Amino acid sequence: MKSLFTACVLACTLLVSACGTTSMPNPEINLKGPLALDEKGMVELSGSGFVPNSDVTLVFRTIDGVESDITYAVDPTPKADGEGNWVTMWSYGRFVKKKLVAAGDYTLIAADPDFTPLVQEVVSFQ
Repeated sequence: MKSLFTACVLACTLLVSACGTTSMPNPEINLKGPLALDEKGMVELSGSGFVPNSDVTLVFRTIDGVESDITYAVDPTPKADGEGNWVTMWSYGRFVKKKLVAAGDYTLIAADPDFTPLVQEVVSFQ
């Protein structure tokens, strides 16, 4: 009976440790900046380390904390490929034209479709 209990404990320990070896994605956003305050401005955004084949929502946060879904202003709509990478172009000129941005640092957030933040990156305008 004692050896059966030991075998069960050993099997459960191995099962738990095997389940714990899967790594969570470690996403990141890449862009070249600082960005010019250009009313026709565009910048390439890319990401890596996302859950493969997942949709990505991009959110822009202003200095005062106002957040805006900018997925309408990117092409193509970001979706991670089978390796967790994506690339898109952001047409940010409207933000400049409407004076929503000035020189300074802002935040770009990559989120899941439910707007759960996955990673953020500083976006500098000058």
